[in-house]
Amino acid sequence: MTDKKRTPRARTTPPDALALPHVTEAIAMCLDNQADFSSFLHSVPRSLWTLALTAFLDCSTTAPHWVYANWPCIVLRDMDLSPSVWTLLAATLPLRPRIELQFAIQDAARLTSLVAVLGPALSSVILFFSRGCMVQGRGQAISNLLLQRCPRLRQVSISVISCSENEAVELNDLLAVVAHPHVRDFDLELATATPRLGHHLAAWLSTAPATKLRLVDVAQMDHDAVIAFCKALQASTTLRELTMYNTPALGGFHGRTLPVSLKRFEWNVSSNVVVDAATLTDLATAVGPTQLERLECSVFGQLATCPAAAPMLSQLQSLVVSRLHVDNMLALIAGLSSVPALTSLDLRHCNLLLSTELLMETLAMTCMHLETLRVSDQQSTHDGATAVLSGVLQLPRLTTLDLWMPLLDVLHVLPELVAAGRHLRRLSLMSIGRPNYKVEKRAIYEALAQVPNVPFVLQTLPKDMDKFVVDALSRRADRRHHCDLAL
Repeated sequence: MTDKKRTPRARTTPPDALALPHVTEAIAMCLDNQADFSSFLHSVPRSLWTLALTAFLDCSTTAPHWVYANWPCIVLRDMDLSPSVWTLLAATLPLRPRIELQFAIQDAARLTSLVAVLGPALSSVILFFSRGCMVQGRGQAISNLLLQRCPRLRQVSISVISCSENEAVELNDLLAVVAHPHVRDFDLELATATPRLGHHLAAWLSTAPATKLRLVDVAQMDHDAVIAFCKALQASTTLRELTMYNTPALGGFHGRTLPVSLKRFEWNVSSNVVVDAATLTDLATAVGPTQLERLECSVFGQLATCPAAAPMLSQLQSLVVSRLHVDNMLALIAGLSSVPALTSLDLRHCNLLLSTELLMETLAMTCMHLETLRVSDQQSTHDGATAVLSGVLQLPRLTTLDLWMPLLDVLHVLPELVAAGRHLRRLSLMSIGRPNYKVEKRAIYEALAQVPNVPFVLQTLPKDMDKFVVDALSRRADRRHHCDLAL
């Protein structure tokens, strides 16, 4: 048969390569947030959704409130879920979601049942133990579960309130989970002796991509373990955040320095603890070579007197100091001369008493780059609030002020408040005193509304406020300057 006589065949149209459920799933898994995830799925026919995609959307819309799905995470706030919800959660696993636990697990049996269903997707876990919980090999069982069945684990929080001598072995076995090769964030609160902890942490810092470590109440540790930890800490190239609270076993890191990768460091002790000179010297040696962006330190005033800390302090941008007694305020204020690059200062629950005016004068002379100031003092007085508001005008770059004061006093400092508002972009007044202050707020709104060209803008006002108040304190296009006010 010749070509001319041959009957032509109809061509088969190939299916659209993108119109396949597994392709839809692959695209959805590349999206960064819930809004894009949901928008994309609702833009394609439901017939192109896989079972896993359907399950994830059902988690975000129909699951009980203690299951919170927000792509790519699923947060569980409780473990007492119905079988149908467990089935729904298991169906999402092909999407590789990050499943985070926001409740504490206290025994191996509960963790075993959870890991059996969700282990491959588990990204964070909270373990809580008190006396009598860690018996009969449970510490080892829990660490084995997490090490062997949870390959995507990234964050572990362990809180031990107390344990007996017989349970010390169980605790040490539990802490073996620190060796997990993929965990980046450890949070350990251990109000009990943990002799081997330093060795566990040294191994983790040396082998895992460690980025964040928080240690609370580490009272006792073998000397060899302390030195092993400090050496590994100094050698780390990935750790970015380190928090130490009441960790006398580690002192000031025994002459070792903190890693050059560190950006945020917190070192605090209880307000009744006296830090000795040797620990302060070691702490200054530890922080000196770093280039911290944020320091939180309850002994900042004393630290600033140590020459070894000067290189770090000279370039520090953010400082937080908490719970200082009035006797320590002068040391803090003197220390501010060592942080000329500071852009943010947060004084939390510090008793300024008669030091407020001196504080603001010192900031004006030594911290000319300051942009954010937060002052929370439960004992704040009318004079103290006046000193802060007036001092704002001497800080040319300050844009944000958070100040604690009794709202009853606001009307007495109205001129200073308005002047500060003309200088700032955001002003927040946190109330001190009785919890029901609606009357005081209304009086403040009405007083401000009568100020010519009032600089303040409020996001919300009581529904029954007079119209002239609403007009005066609402955002308008014709305002040359406005300051967001929060009461």
